Amino acid sequence: MGEVLISGVPGAGKTMLLLKIMKEFKNVIWVTTMRSARALREFLRNDEIWIVDTHTWAYVKFHPKDIVIGNPLNLNEVNLGIGKILDEIDEKALVILDSLSGLLLYHNLQRVVHFLRGALVRFEEKNASSLFTLVKNAHDVQTENSLYAIFPTVIELVREEDIKEKRYVRIIKALEYLEPTFAEMKIVKDDVILPEYIMNYILKTLKS
Repeated sequence: MGEVLISGVPGAGKTMLLLKIMKEFKNVIWVTTMRSARALREFLRNDEIWIVDTHTWAYVKFHPKDIVIGNPLNLNEVNLGIGKILDEIDEKALVILDSLSGLLLYHNLQRVVHFLRGALVRFEEKNASSLFTLVKNAHDVQTENSLYAIFPTVIELVREEDIKEKRYVRIIKALEYLEPTFAEMKIVKDDVILPEYIMNYILKTLKS
């Protein structure tokens, strides 16, 4: 199944890209590590997606499609929460984990890598694709490179804070040859616009 990692500094457009991609899938599971399920659902204004909350630190449930992990320090509990939802979904699902940087606040790299490897195996068994985010420059280079190595596809969103504030997308890794590997992207109103060949590749990878 398709696995994609999207990396970028804050404000680069990662969340907007997630919102654009999730519209292509009927069944979406969003694992949130940086905000509560309640705040995320209010932001998304979507009652159809499933949310696994590893941020709240309490078994407080506000929506029937929320699973709140009472102890985020237990990554096995996070995997079980995702697995519980996947067991209820018969059709193909997209699992979004936003973001790995949230997990790295409480866990060392080795534990996060172990969690990822187990999760990816489970997703493959359940015919689910997965989309992960990472906050660029929030971690040391070794941590970033180690996480990049796990995923077959790594896309980096680049934001230049000059007068015009240009934005770019960089292909770090891909399963097929993509050229050019560095191209301009735009954010217009509530939409992020990537070059068509890159967007098509991402969707094809996740829907495979």
